Amino acid sequence: MFRKLKRTAAFALAILAAATALSGTARAEAVLKLSFFASPKDPTYSDVLLPWMKAINAEGKGVVRIDAFPGSSLVRGPAAQAKAVGDGVADLAWVVPAYTPGRFPDNEVMELPGVFRDVRESSIVFRRLYDRGLLRGYDTYYVPLLVTTHPYAIHTVKPVKTMDDIKGLKLRAGGPVASASMKALGAVPVGMPVPAIAENVSKGVLNGTGAEWNVMYAFKIIEVAKNHYMQRLGTVPLTVLMNRKKYESLSGKARALIDKHSGAGLTRKFGDVHFAIQGARLKTTMARPGHTIVNPGEKEVARWNTLMQGVTDKWVTTHPKGKELFAAVNEELARLRAK
Repeated sequence: MFRKLKRTAAFALAILAAATALSGTARAEAVLKLSFFASPKDPTYSDVLLPWMKAINAEGKGVVRIDAFPGSSLVRGPAAQAKAVGDGVADLAWVVPAYTPGRFPDNEVMELPGVFRDVRESSIVFRRLYDRGLLRGYDTYYVPLLVTTHPYAIHTVKPVKTMDDIKGLKLRAGGPVASASMKALGAVPVGMPVPAIAENVSKGVLNGTGAEWNVMYAFKIIEVAKNHYMQRLGTVPLTVLMNRKKYESLSGKARALIDKHSGAGLTRKFGDVHFAIQGARLKTTMARPGHTIVNPGEKEVARWNTLMQGVTDKWVTTHPKGKELFAAVNEELARLRAK
C-alpha cells in the first residue's frame, strides 16, 4: 500500500513538474508585435528600432521576441497607433503623441520655440522629465523610447529672407504651441497630418511648413518647399509605447531584457542618429539646384528670440504645470550643457 502511494505521489509530482515546465516554456516564448507606420527605410526604424529589436531578440532567444510591422502593415496611419497599443492590436508602436490631442498634455513643453539647440539634448531632456514623473498620460504604457525631432525651421515655396516675409503665409503647424509660434510671426497656422503636407503645398493650400530635415525628405516636402529659413522653432515629441498590461504579463527575464536595452541609452542612440542626419541632409540640400537656405544675422535672431519668448512666457503662465515643467527643462538643460 505504501509503495503504491509512493508511486502515485511520484507520478503526481512528475505531472506537476511537466506542467510547470510547459507553463514556463509558454511564458518564455512571448512574441510581441511592434507597429511602425512609416517606411522601413526611415532611419528611426532602420538605425534605431531595428538594432534595438535585434539585440533583444538575440539575447532573449527562447524568452521573448519582437516582430516588427513597418509601413503601416499592422496598424494604418500615425493617428491610430496609440489607441492600437491601448486596445492590444499592437503590443508596441511608434507613436506621435500629438495625434492623440489632450492625452499627453505636458509634452507641450518640448514644443516651445528656441529652447533646444539640437535633437540630442531635446531628446535627453524629454526622457529625464519622464523619468522624474513629470509627464501625464503615460500611466497605462511602458515607455521604451521617448524622444523628439530636431528643432523645426520654416520651409516655404516663396523665398523668406526675414521674419517680415512670413506674415500672411499659410504654414502647417502640428499643435497649439506651434500654432502660437506661427501666429506670433504673423502666419496663418493650418493643422494637418505630416503625410499630407507635400500634396497640399503643391496645390497651394499651404505656402510651407515647419519641419526638420528628416521630415522634409521622408515625406517629400523637400520637392515642393525649396526655401529654408533656418530659425529654431520647437521640437515634436515622439515615442515608442508598449501596452503596460502586456509588459507586466511577461516573465521577469523578458522584462529585464527589455529594460536593459530601453530608456536613456536608446534615447542617446536616437539622438546621435538623427543629429548626424541633420548635418547630412543639410549638405545634400545645399547642393540641390533651386534651393535657398537663409541663416539670419544677429539682429534678426534677436528679433526672433524676443517674439518667441513671448510665446514661451504665455505658455508658462497659462499651462496648469507650465512653471514646474519649464523650470525642470531648464534644470536638465543646465546639467546637460555643464558636461
